[in-house]
Amino acid sequence: MESAKILIVEDEPSIAEVITLYLRRAGFSVNTAKDGDAALRSLEQGLPDLVVLDIMLPHVDGITITRWIRD
Repeated sequence: MESAKILIVEDEPSIAEVITLYLRRAGFSVNTAKDGDAALRSLEQGLPDLVVLDIMLPHVDGITITRWIRD
């Protein structure tokens, strides 16, 4: 069985690293994006099973990304 794919969108490297570490230990496939632009580029490649999304991001905020996903 393929592990669920999770996208972590977080501009603070230490926070992204901790979240990624715990999710990978739990067996999930994790990708990260450090700002809103990188998140949208990643999402355009295909939607993950879950997005862990910071609201206050450089370039494109988390609310705008949430609206893009829902559309």
